[in-house]
Amino acid sequence: MVFIVGVEDGILPHFKSFDDPEQLEEERRLCYVGITRAKQRVYLVRAFRRSLMGSTVVNKPSRFLDDIPQHLTSTGGLWQGEESQVATTIYSWNRAPTHSPATSELKAGDHVHHAQFGDGIVVSCQPVKDDSEVVVVFDEVGIKKLSLSFAKLEKVINL
Repeated sequence: MVFIVGVEDGILPHFKSFDDPEQLEEERRLCYVGITRAKQRVYLVRAFRRSLMGSTVVNKPSRFLDDIPQHLTSTGGLWQGEESQVATTIYSWNRAPTHSPATSELKAGDHVHHAQFGDGIVVSCQPVKDDSEVVVVFDEVGIKKLSLSFAKLEKVINL
């Protein structure tokens, strides 16, 4: 099991990286690495309200949570204190996807589109454990190695 706590904008990603796209991408990569280290289950934990540097703050959920397909997650409150009214939400999922993506869906040379990275061309698609690892050269951001079950790639059919 893997637990990642503080999954809130301002903490993960840290507020100092909001204005630096490279730093923000590095934090996204580190979050992804933490998630993919889980063998069975991942828990992403955030507080609705927390004490930070002497004051109480309410942070929005991390923008990184939007990158995780909804059908892979379940959400639930773990603990709620009556007096402090502090609540925690846990986003969790089993690492094994409900349907294993077929590597035959994508092959080298296929044109794809990703919501964040834009258009690209598949370099390779290899089975890895219960998933597939796809390497794509994107027009704008270069080469990315992605987990097919999380990547939300759309195959583009050229007419």
